[in-house]
Amino acid sequence: MRLSKISLAVAAGTLIQLFLYAPAAAGDCCRAAEGTETKLFDEVRTEGAAVPEARPVPVPTPLDARAERLADRESYADVFRVLKGDNPCSGFFGGPARAVTAFNDFERQLRARSFGAGATSIRMSGHYSVYTDKENGASYRLFDEAVINRDGPFISRASAARMHVGSFRANTRQARALMLLHELGHLIRGADGNWLLPNDGNDEALSDLNTKTVESHCEEQLLAIK
Repeated sequence: MRLSKISLAVAAGTLIQLFLYAPAAAGDCCRAAEGTETKLFDEVRTEGAAVPEARPVPVPTPLDARAERLADRESYADVFRVLKGDNPCSGFFGGPARAVTAFNDFERQLRARSFGAGATSIRMSGHYSVYTDKENGASYRLFDEAVINRDGPFISRASAARMHVGSFRANTRQARALMLLHELGHLIRGADGNWLLPNDGNDEALSDLNTKTVESHCEEQLLAIK
């Protein structure tokens, strides 16, 4: 149950991007190629670690894929299985209950539609609202819109050719899971009050570092996805 919701405005042109190689229009997110990075706002923040759960709390149940109209059921199931367990990956996101709480709400709004062929995989845009879960202490934000590009490397094999996300070839289950986990890191608030992954802005090196940070915590669980 959510204790609070705070709506915050995000200026046009300072939206999430995962950018690889050629610059993309503002609002594009999650691009994949040889050398992956994420562009997230112009705001500069330092990276924080999630606060561990103080006591065992129930992990939310998986979403009903059909009822929620999930954009990619397989990827949702892969990430849910990673986050529901007590492991280094879920620990990085604050523990299973907090991680799954934020991830479930993110997936509820994530939809798939075409917005042009190319390297853009996911686009999040608009205002964002901050939520706090009363039971497990999760604090996270959600944007007005979160969209997977049907013509991008998250789905399209043609767009994913020769592209990589971290150590994984694009359009693989591991790459899609890593992209979703990267975005989740930008949504969850860390121990110091900043977002768990620092905002990338136009810093391509920091974006790539963010992907590597997530992969370093989640490598074993990503490799286990079959």
